[in-house]
Amino acid sequence: MARNVEPMFSAIDAMDVEGFLSNLAENVTFQFGNAPALVGREAVREGVVAFFSSIAALRHEMTGKWEADEITILRFMTYYTRHDHNEVEVPCAVILHHAENTLIDDYRIYIDLAPVFAPPVGGEQVAAAH
Repeated sequence: MARNVEPMFSAIDAMDVEGFLSNLAENVTFQFGNAPALVGREAVREGVVAFFSSIAALRHEMTGKWEADEITILRFMTYYTRHDHNEVEVPCAVILHHAENTLIDDYRIYIDLAPVFAPPVGGEQVAAAH
């Protein structure tokens, strides 16, 4: 079944926490990179609000999408704008499990955020290696 997840990523790119959360089941498990998994929509809200405060902006460019039954796998190039106005690009993959009501009950993001928070080198940010 084809699922339209693009509006959810538009909400993320707009840093619209409530718009993002509207796609998640109440009992969602959410794991971002190597951070501990968050369980429940309220825990995800707190985690996402904290993360959004650590960056100035972000945007996703989808470079792949695969679906099988209740699973959606996405590949992105994600662009983070730091508070120092440098933009850093980082590849990532997202695996979503959709509950029977189509809300997402398991959300895993595979990404290395180290380049986003690394200090600029020579006054300019070094982009992540591809």
